[in-house]
Amino acid sequence: MKIFDEKAVFFAPKTARFEKNDIYFFVDGASPNWISTDGRGAFILSSIDGQNAISDLASLYARAYHLEGSKALLHVNAFLSEALRSQMISLQPFQEQVYSGREFYLKAPLLKEFWIHTNNSCNLTCTHCLVSSSPLGDPGIPGDQIKKIIDETERLGVIRYYFTGGEPFVRTDIFNLIRYVTEVKGKELILLTNATLFNGSRLEELKTLSREKVRLQISLDGTRQEVNDPIRGEGTFLKIQEGARIAGDLGFETSLTAAVTRENIKDLAHLPSLARLLGSKSVHLMWLHRRGRILEQGEKAFPTTKELIGLVKEVKKGCESEGILFDQFESLKLRVNGRPGLKYDLGNACWESLCLYSDGHLYPSASFAGYSKLDMGNALDQSVEPLWRKSPVSLRFRGATLAHKMALREEPFRFFTGGGDMEQSYFYTEGLTGEGNPEGEDPYYDLYLEMIKETMTDLAEGRKKRFNQKSGYSAPLIYQAMGEGAVSCGSDARAIELEKEVATLHSNCVLSFNVEKTREMVQSFYGKAAEEPQKELCCPVNYDAADLSHIPKEVLERFYGCGSPMSLALLKPGETVVDLGSGGGIDCFIAAKKTGQEGRVIGVDMTDSMLAVANRNKEPVAGNLGFDVVEFRKGYLESIPVESQTVDLLTSNCVINLSPDKKKVFAEMWRVLKDHGRIVLSDIIAEDPVTARLALNPQLWGECISGSLTQEAFLAFLEQAGFYGLEILNKTFWKEVEGNPFYSLTVKGYKFEKKGECSFTGQKAVYLGPFKGVMDEEGHFFPRNEMVEVCTDTAAKLKNKPYQASFLMIEPETARTEVGASGRCLPSGEGESPCC
Repeated sequence: MKIFDEKAVFFAPKTARFEKNDIYFFVDGASPNWISTDGRGAFILSSIDGQNAISDLASLYARAYHLEGSKALLHVNAFLSEALRSQMISLQPFQEQVYSGREFYLKAPLLKEFWIHTNNSCNLTCTHCLVSSSPLGDPGIPGDQIKKIIDETERLGVIRYYFTGGEPFVRTDIFNLIRYVTEVKGKELILLTNATLFNGSRLEELKTLSREKVRLQISLDGTRQEVNDPIRGEGTFLKIQEGARIAGDLGFETSLTAAVTRENIKDLAHLPSLARLLGSKSVHLMWLHRRGRILEQGEKAFPTTKELIGLVKEVKKGCESEGILFDQFESLKLRVNGRPGLKYDLGNACWESLCLYSDGHLYPSASFAGYSKLDMGNALDQSVEPLWRKSPVSLRFRGATLAHKMALREEPFRFFTGGGDMEQSYFYTEGLTGEGNPEGEDPYYDLYLEMIKETMTDLAEGRKKRFNQKSGYSAPLIYQAMGEGAVSCGSDARAIELEKEVATLHSNCVLSFNVEKTREMVQSFYGKAAEEPQKELCCPVNYDAADLSHIPKEVLERFYGCGSPMSLALLKPGETVVDLGSGGGIDCFIAAKKTGQEGRVIGVDMTDSMLAVANRNKEPVAGNLGFDVVEFRKGYLESIPVESQTVDLLTSNCVINLSPDKKKVFAEMWRVLKDHGRIVLSDIIAEDPVTARLALNPQLWGECISGSLTQEAFLAFLEQAGFYGLEILNKTFWKEVEGNPFYSLTVKGYKFEKKGECSFTGQKAVYLGPFKGVMDEEGHFFPRNEMVEVCTDTAAKLKNKPYQASFLMIEPETARTEVGASGRCLPSGEGESPCC
């Protein structure tokens, strides 16, 4: 917790506010940024006006919540530290800048994804088809021409391809094209298919495709035959169901996708249950465009926003129940919980994405494919690059920006929504005025707003539920600050690389995929380090030679820590020890020697190759010691595979910074410790917050840079998790990266679980000095050499480390002490001091 001058004055930006389920949300639309807090935090934040100093805020807070001045100041100081860290307040006035539009920030397009309508022919004739495909549709351009365009777009930087149609599997050469993308070019490929043709020779070919590179988005329009078949054709439901099951059984990652119509909206609430039965990972709902066959049914085919919001809530509830991902919400999490200050401005069409139609012409996106008004030119007659960079259609779409949407000028969520969907806006405005406008009104905008608020609420409620109610931490909380616990997939990396503030909307990256991707990156990084020692990963750490004498050389060569927590932990014989991120096992083997044969040591690591090194050396270590008390378990820091309240000492050595959700890691540490158990953690901390560019650097993630907290944040997070008596045991300079100094920090802390309501039995504590007085984590103030009555929980803490040497405890006589309404305990006898 940062300690501020009591005369310091803070400023807050103009915010929009809403409240849900006793959680208060503050949204800075201009930045953009947001936080969620409890009622007390909302009171403090609402009292920040650029005039009230901290002392004024503490006085207002003390009166509002009937608290002693010392405790009120502690609470206000803790909350302001958290709010400052979340960039929701500042010591300087906020200056709102006029947003000039995305072209001002994104100077040059950078192609990343490429859609290919392999053919407009299809074995089905769906009633809502966007491009009016059918068995009589365009069979597509020859495969060698598609390959030529794939070659060119790869040179332009494309990393992901999409095949759509029509039905791609109608093409006889489709598997040759799939292999060209995934095997020859080594790129990821998403196939949009109805999955009805997975039989015979196609099924045998399907079995040979890469499970890592090929992902299938399977479309259907109902969870029952009587709903789906009137839309897609007689007998299609059973065929789609079988195809999806086959793909799932073969190990392909699949997603079930449904276009929401008035015909099927009541049925689609059951989509998550069907997805689970068919082995699909996720579901995706598509909002109807004002284009294609659906227009033949008129406006009656389009559900209302209210109906869509109702469906979204039902599907979301079903996904949570069935363990299925809801793609739209996972995508929204990336924006809503992304980097504060990053503005999303319309879609990536013509900036990062293009579409090749089945006749060889280019279009801004797959939804515009075949729409003659937006034809960018024939890619068979000329190369893709000039059409992409200079065609009038492309220039028009790149020039579009939400800055031109006057109706959204003051809308606080505009940079979270990105201003809406350009495709929806274009077709909707064309239907109203006869002229399509990518900067026009999006008919689904209110739906996006509701989903964004729902996403914010989910994130905040998840944090609120995880808050440790038994730790004694009582200051106002920021449940969720924007960006906290998030992992970026790099979809906005261009904006960050250019050090700008703007990114375009993407739909190709979901949270679950990216969390696993980050873990896989770290696992791969340290997997290689397990195979071949890498000295550059080590911080200078000097172990006592006596602690290492029983440990094989293979383990010592693979030490990638930044401290020596076991040497500083003062281990006792017989203790149970857990080491997180145990790697090759060096700290576990040191602990085994110190705890002796009555002790127990558990190492936890997520990397198979590191666990192999540790387990391989377990036997020789046991032989050297004459006993075996060490075991290694595979697991993540956010879910420690150890029973609750069973551990005396928990250590980690340069691994906490590898986790994107450090608060969850600290909460898990608190869970597994016994009462009065301790942590000794060594980690890398930054002097200043890590920049977004560094946070996206894969190499620096592995080198313990990208995920580093500041010292202030590291200690604050530990305190919020319930640890007390925090003490810095060691701090040494490690290195400087882009002007930011990084340090190795070793911290000790303790656990105590509050046993219930505050109970006063006459116990008194006397602080022995040397300071004039001290305050504990809960705001109790202890003047030197004065008796202060304390509750049973506080007494239990003060009787144990690290406080016991600083306090004299006086046990109760016969009188009990009551607690007043202010939270201040009343004196038990005439002339005696209260406890706080």
